[in-house]
Amino acid sequence: MMQLLSSALLFAALASAQDYFPLAVGNQWIYRAAKETIVTSIEGTEKVGDREYSMYQGLTGQRTRLRYNDRAQLVALSADGTEALWADFNADRYDSKIEPCTGPATVVARDWAVDLGKQTLGGGIAVRYLPGICADAGVTRDVFIPGVGLAEREITSFIGPKLYRLIYARVGGLAVFGQGEHAFRLSLDRVAYPRNAEFEARLTLENTTGQPLTLRFNSGQSFDLRIKNERGESVYTWSATRLFPAVMREEAVAGERNWTTSDRLALEPGQYTMEAVLSTLDRQPYLATVPLMILP
Repeated sequence: MMQLLSSALLFAALASAQDYFPLAVGNQWIYRAAKETIVTSIEGTEKVGDREYSMYQGLTGQRTRLRYNDRAQLVALSADGTEALWADFNADRYDSKIEPCTGPATVVARDWAVDLGKQTLGGGIAVRYLPGICADAGVTRDVFIPGVGLAEREITSFIGPKLYRLIYARVGGLAVFGQGEHAFRLSLDRVAYPRNAEFEARLTLENTTGQPLTLRFNSGQSFDLRIKNERGESVYTWSATRLFPAVMREEAVAGERNWTTSDRLALEPGQYTMEAVLSTLDRQPYLATVPLMILP
């Protein structure tokens, strides 16, 4: 009974530790520091001997092989084949080898909250690092959020500290939004359609900046859809068979605005691209594309 209890506690600790830096393939994190934006991700796995590592592309662009060992420690495979300790989320102090310019780590809080603008993430582990062997101090502070990963990183050099803050993450297929942003996308109800089938399209404009976004139109038409074949030739235009009133108008978008439509695809079998555009007076229109296939 005691052995079963110990095993259960060890498993719980392992699962909890892995939540602070999830290594599932496809996980992605986007950070912003001043005007710089950096994308990091888990790009795949690689087996070295009898151990499987996750391929992590980090803030510096360098790819690192990471895994959790049997003590729930996050370790990296070094060039000489040994493993270096990156993080020990169950320890209060540890000798981190996250990079040569970063020294020993001390956990200063286990209930840290990070304000990302659109939402606040709590329950974080805040870690402080002593300077390493370099002239620059290297990484001086990290904040890890359970179920999300690295939410903040402070890197200090001779010109001062630089803070990288999470603005977007997709972990385990779920999206976590940080700072406000606006984006335009096109969605279809299928990826492949039979000949003469009807499609349903949804155009979505999302604005989470906290400031209204004003769209200006010179007619009753809000959007258009175009389909191009593999040679880039236009074979379909949604507005070609529709009439719109000639009226100047404005529309303010705060949060999310959706436009939907449907039509029949009288196209030959093959590969195509559908393009959606908002019919605004802006010189740089909102534009989104998705591939689609017409089946034989």
